[in-house]
Amino acid sequence: MNAPTPASKKKGGRKPLPPDQRRSLRFEVWLSPVERAELVARAKLVGITPGEYMRRAITGAPMPPPPLPALNRQAWTELCGLAANANQYQVAVNAGKAFGWAPALLPELIRQISALRRGLLGLDPDENCLVPVEDAHD
Repeated sequence: MNAPTPASKKKGGRKPLPPDQRRSLRFEVWLSPVERAELVARAKLVGITPGEYMRRAITGAPMPPPPLPALNRQAWTELCGLAANANQYQVAVNAGKAFGWAPALLPELIRQISALRRGLLGLDPDENCLVPVEDAHD
Protein backbone atom coordinates (compact mmCIF):
# COMPACT_ATOMS: atom_id res chain seq x y z
CA MET A 1 0.00 0.00 0.00
CA ASN A 2 1.14 3.49 -0.76
CA ALA A 3 0.86 5.85 2.20
CA PRO A 4 0.23 9.49 1.31
CA THR A 5 3.25 11.67 1.72
CA PRO A 6 2.91 14.87 3.76
CA ALA A 7 3.32 16.96 0.58
CA SER A 8 0.41 15.23 -1.19
CA LYS A 9 -1.97 15.48 1.76
CA LYS A 10 -4.46 18.30 1.19
CA LYS A 11 -5.75 20.36 4.05
CA GLY A 12 -9.55 20.54 4.08
CA GLY A 13 -11.80 23.49 4.79
CA ARG A 14 -11.83 27.03 3.59
CA LYS A 15 -8.82 29.31 3.45
CA PRO A 16 -8.08 31.18 6.68
CA LEU A 17 -9.22 34.78 6.94
CA PRO A 18 -6.68 37.58 7.31
CA PRO A 19 -5.84 38.24 10.99
CA ASP A 20 -7.90 41.47 11.15
CA GLN A 21 -11.05 39.62 9.97
CA ARG A 22 -10.76 36.54 12.22
CA ARG A 23 -13.24 36.29 15.04
CA SER A 24 -10.76 35.66 17.80
CA LEU A 25 -12.29 37.69 20.64
CA ARG A 26 -15.12 36.63 22.89
CA PHE A 27 -17.40 39.13 24.58
CA GLU A 28 -19.86 38.08 27.25
CA VAL A 29 -23.09 39.95 27.93
CA TRP A 30 -25.33 39.57 30.94
CA LEU A 31 -29.03 39.46 30.05
CA SER A 32 -32.19 39.04 32.04
CA PRO A 33 -34.30 35.98 31.20
CA VAL A 34 -36.77 38.25 29.39
CA GLU A 35 -34.00 39.90 27.34
CA ARG A 36 -32.49 36.54 26.46
CA ALA A 37 -35.89 35.17 25.39
CA GLU A 38 -36.43 38.27 23.23
CA LEU A 39 -32.99 37.86 21.60
CA VAL A 40 -33.56 34.17 20.91
CA ALA A 41 -37.05 34.85 19.50
CA ARG A 42 -35.81 37.62 17.20
CA ALA A 43 -32.93 35.50 15.94
CA LYS A 44 -35.20 32.51 15.37
CA LEU A 45 -37.65 34.67 13.45
CA VAL A 46 -35.02 35.43 10.80
CA GLY A 47 -33.36 32.00 10.97
CA ILE A 48 -29.98 32.89 12.50
CA THR A 49 -28.24 32.26 15.81
CA PRO A 50 -28.50 34.77 18.66
CA GLY A 51 -24.76 35.48 18.32
CA GLU A 52 -25.12 36.22 14.60
CA TYR A 53 -28.15 38.41 15.36
CA MET A 54 -26.14 40.47 17.86
CA ARG A 55 -23.18 40.72 15.46
CA ARG A 56 -25.43 42.01 12.66
CA ALA A 57 -27.18 44.46 15.01
CA ILE A 58 -23.86 45.88 16.21
CA THR A 59 -22.29 46.18 12.75
CA GLY A 60 -25.45 47.44 11.04
CA ALA A 61 -25.45 44.49 8.64
CA PRO A 62 -28.90 43.75 7.22
CA MET A 63 -30.92 41.00 8.84
CA PRO A 64 -32.02 38.19 6.54
CA PRO A 65 -35.70 38.14 5.66
CA PRO A 66 -37.74 35.70 7.74
CA PRO A 67 -38.14 32.27 6.15
CA LEU A 68 -41.31 31.83 4.13
CA PRO A 69 -43.97 29.48 5.47
CA ALA A 70 -44.43 26.37 3.32
CA LEU A 71 -48.05 27.34 2.72
CA ASN A 72 -46.98 30.68 1.21
CA ARG A 73 -44.49 28.96 -1.11
CA GLN A 74 -47.14 26.46 -2.19
CA ALA A 75 -49.74 29.18 -2.85
CA TRP A 76 -47.15 31.27 -4.74
CA THR A 77 -46.35 28.28 -6.97
CA GLU A 78 -50.00 27.49 -7.63
CA LEU A 79 -50.74 31.10 -8.53
CA CYS A 80 -47.98 30.88 -11.14
CA GLY A 81 -50.32 28.93 -13.44
CA LEU A 82 -53.09 31.48 -12.99
CA ALA A 83 -50.70 34.32 -13.82
CA ALA A 84 -49.48 32.48 -16.93
CA ASN A 85 -53.05 31.83 -18.10
CA ALA A 86 -54.01 35.47 -17.59
CA ASN A 87 -50.96 36.60 -19.56
CA GLN A 88 -51.78 34.16 -22.38
CA TYR A 89 -55.34 35.41 -22.45
CA GLN A 90 -54.09 39.01 -22.63
CA VAL A 91 -51.92 38.06 -25.62
CA ALA A 92 -54.95 36.47 -27.29
CA VAL A 93 -57.08 39.57 -26.63
CA ASN A 94 -54.32 41.80 -28.03
CA ALA A 95 -54.15 39.60 -31.14
CA GLY A 96 -57.93 39.81 -31.60
CA LYS A 97 -58.41 36.07 -30.97
CA ALA A 98 -60.31 36.24 -27.64
CA PHE A 99 -63.41 38.25 -26.80
CA GLY A 100 -64.78 36.79 -23.51
CA TRP A 101 -63.59 39.55 -21.17
CA ALA A 102 -63.47 43.28 -21.45
CA PRO A 103 -59.89 44.03 -22.49
CA ALA A 104 -59.54 46.70 -19.80
CA LEU A 105 -60.09 44.13 -16.99
CA LEU A 106 -57.15 41.86 -17.82
CA PRO A 107 -54.30 44.24 -16.91
CA GLU A 108 -55.93 44.83 -13.51
CA LEU A 109 -56.39 41.07 -12.98
CA ILE A 110 -52.74 40.46 -13.86
CA ARG A 111 -51.68 43.27 -11.51
CA GLN A 112 -53.78 41.80 -8.67
CA ILE A 113 -52.34 38.31 -9.18
CA SER A 114 -48.84 39.78 -9.15
CA ALA A 115 -49.56 41.76 -5.98
CA LEU A 116 -50.95 38.67 -4.25
CA ARG A 117 -47.92 36.59 -5.24
CA ARG A 118 -45.51 39.31 -4.05
CA GLY A 119 -47.40 39.61 -0.77
CA LEU A 120 -47.04 35.84 -0.23
CA LEU A 121 -43.27 36.29 -0.52
CA GLY A 122 -43.24 39.12 1.99
CA LEU A 123 -42.43 41.69 -0.70
CA ASP A 124 -44.16 45.00 -1.37
CA PRO A 125 -47.40 43.97 -3.13
CA ASP A 126 -47.86 47.43 -4.65
CA GLU A 127 -44.54 47.46 -6.46
CA ASN A 128 -45.15 47.16 -10.21
CA CYS A 129 -43.11 44.03 -10.84
CA LEU A 130 -44.15 40.51 -11.86
CA VAL A 131 -40.93 38.83 -10.67
CA PRO A 132 -39.80 38.80 -7.00
CA VAL A 133 -36.85 41.05 -6.19
CA GLU A 134 -34.32 39.55 -3.76
CA ASP A 135 -33.21 42.81 -2.13
CA ALA A 136 -36.70 44.10 -1.37
CA HIS A 137 -36.05 44.03 2.43
CA ASP A 138 -33.07 46.44 2.33
